[in-house]
Amino acid sequence: MNFKKLLAQSIIWRGFYFFSVLLVNVFLSRYLQAAGTGNIYFLTVIFSFMQTLLGLSLDAGITYFASAQIIQRNKLISLVGLWSFVAGIIMMGLVYFFFLADHSIANAYLWPYALYGFCYVCGQSFMNYLTALYYTRENYFLPNFLLSLVNFAFVLIIPGKDAITSNDETQRIIYLYFFVFLLSGIILFISFLITNRKEGTVGLPAKEMVLRFLKYSLTALAANVIFFLVYRIDYLFVKASPVCTDADLGNYIQVSKLGQMMLVVPQIIASVVFPRTASGIERQRLSNSIMLIARLFSQLFLGVFIIVLVIGNYLFMYVFGASFNKMQLPMLVILPGIFSLSVLALLSAYFSGVDKLRVNVRGAILALVIMVVGDFLFVPRFGIVAAALISTISYVVNLGYSLFVFNKDHDIHFFDFFRWRKQDYYWLRTLMVKR
Repeated sequence: MNFKKLLAQSIIWRGFYFFSVLLVNVFLSRYLQAAGTGNIYFLTVIFSFMQTLLGLSLDAGITYFASAQIIQRNKLISLVGLWSFVAGIIMMGLVYFFFLADHSIANAYLWPYALYGFCYVCGQSFMNYLTALYYTRENYFLPNFLLSLVNFAFVLIIPGKDAITSNDETQRIIYLYFFVFLLSGIILFISFLITNRKEGTVGLPAKEMVLRFLKYSLTALAANVIFFLVYRIDYLFVKASPVCTDADLGNYIQVSKLGQMMLVVPQIIASVVFPRTASGIERQRLSNSIMLIARLFSQLFLGVFIIVLVIGNYLFMYVFGASFNKMQLPMLVILPGIFSLSVLALLSAYFSGVDKLRVNVRGAILALVIMVVGDFLFVPRFGIVAAALISTISYVVNLGYSLFVFNKDHDIHFFDFFRWRKQDYYWLRTLMVKR
């Protein structure tokens, strides 16, 4: 399948899945309100960081080695399936030791938090690994369709915004929210075993292949951990800031989550670029396409900025509820940074596919240093607006470094990424018409 058709398929079905994720976010936010949503999502951020560590970035290794046909997929499925459960069990153990070390938290929370951690880490690992396996054979429909069905089912269970609910019912919804991650992962695992039986007997790769696979994955892990801290460490500074309330935290995390949703299309495209570059297909054409897509993104984000500037405050409160009344200004401030991340997602996927992970690592380290220093100095005094501004600065610097390396490798002009061109619309039109 050529790049345009593959890209169109990926956008449709991954976009369908991320729409279901957005619905979960909206309905859960209206149900729990800003303060409750902030606390739950903050806990999810902690679990997500642990999943990034415990997941070992095996999904990156899957994409590289399966796309390049170095290791067969039926030799990877058992390895990653086993590790998903191991990662979940380790997470439960870490929660237990945390409660032993910190006696300020009531012991009654031990079992719920341990269960939350297991469901999230195990389920998210399954989802990351299995979607990577599907994408290496250009199957974007089945995994995203199945994941979306689970999310839609969860949305139907969430009580309405005007419903009067007890604490027990709220607790059940939170339990179910974390269980959905595990259920989604298991469904993907079973569906993969059923639909890929013709590829051969499930087994383990040879020892030397496992070592090569782990070496690549652990290198990617270094970049992913640093990237995660760049994207999330500002939450810690906001939560610890003396000028920020729980509602402020909820508003800021919601801004960040909307920013992540705006990265859906770049991430979808990146999921096509990575396997394509790893397999050695059309690398030069891909580099030109990356520049073209970056130019289109700049126009898209300008339109979003204008919309948020004009009706953002009304729109956010209408969608998420009246308690989300502090989102507009941080959203305006962080949008240039989100645009930078959208272009960076494409470049990072390209560097990963050509086995230049060190570029991603160095850029992320540079951004993390700026993020930590800036948040430490300004967030305690100026709150969520300062957090948004520091995030934007760190993202722009990260993009600048990656563009510098990319330009050296391809001998192109820096402004080719941002100079609008009429023929770009023809490329977009043919993409839509073909689909």
